[in-house]
Amino acid sequence: MIYQMHVRSGNVGACVFETRQVRVLGMRLAHDEAGSGPALVLIHAGVADRTMWREHLKPFAAAGYRVVAVDLPGFGEAPPPEQESAPWNDVLETMDALGIDEAVLVGNSFGGAVALRVAVVAPERVSALVLISAPPHDLTPSPELVQIWEAEEAAIGRGDLEAAVTVVVEAWTQPDAPAELKRRVGDMQRRAYVVQAEADATAEAPDPVEEDPARLAELDVSALVAAGEKDLVDFREGAQRLAHTLPHARHETLLAAGHLAPMETPEAFRELLLGFLAG
Repeated sequence: MIYQMHVRSGNVGACVFETRQVRVLGMRLAHDEAGSGPALVLIHAGVADRTMWREHLKPFAAAGYRVVAVDLPGFGEAPPPEQESAPWNDVLETMDALGIDEAVLVGNSFGGAVALRVAVVAPERVSALVLISAPPHDLTPSPELVQIWEAEEAAIGRGDLEAAVTVVVEAWTQPDAPAELKRRVGDMQRRAYVVQAEADATAEAPDPVEEDPARLAELDVSALVAAGEKDLVDFREGAQRLAHTLPHARHETLLAAGHLAPMETPEAFRELLLGFLAG
């Protein structure tokens, strides 16, 4: 398991972009796209879907990038996998379908774990990595993280999905987060529960990082590894460990941000990302 984010669309505003769905090997993958230039693929958190990136599409396109925000299988408008679950392969297949040979991969949380595995299995397809609050491969969950997971599981187990959504929103947003941000996270998580509840159980593909963790130290890819200063200790310390493991990594802390920095501090996140790419 690459990250224990449990069973787990909307209006994207005035930004001019295309929404597409691609049928690849039986998997229907939805994405939003804007701009032209070097490819920038955005991969959402496990409590979100591609709409978490909606305010970033236009600025990244204006900065000269072809930006693509994807729904991972089982989230947003992408149905769960029909066979084994290997989201890193789904990202690569979507890149193939869009004619993207190489891209900067940007992942938040679970999306960061997926991006890292894309780089491990196909390093020639990744020009750079940006990992925000990505779980380390050797994650040993803290008591606080275990408590969050158990509370969510308990709510799902008794069939109270609204209580599960409440657990997720309270756990992964800050207490003083704007009501609109909390609503967006709740809507995305609620949609994921519905999509995943309709699916048959699928096996998980072998994790390429768990199979050979030494491959991380061999990645010849520039990486920005960051976490919010208010995130759980699992991800703050995990970002530091991951930055020390990857041979070409830079570590940063996003001030005033928690686990979902691209949504919580969007301008600071964009400034950090674009500065890293320019450098």
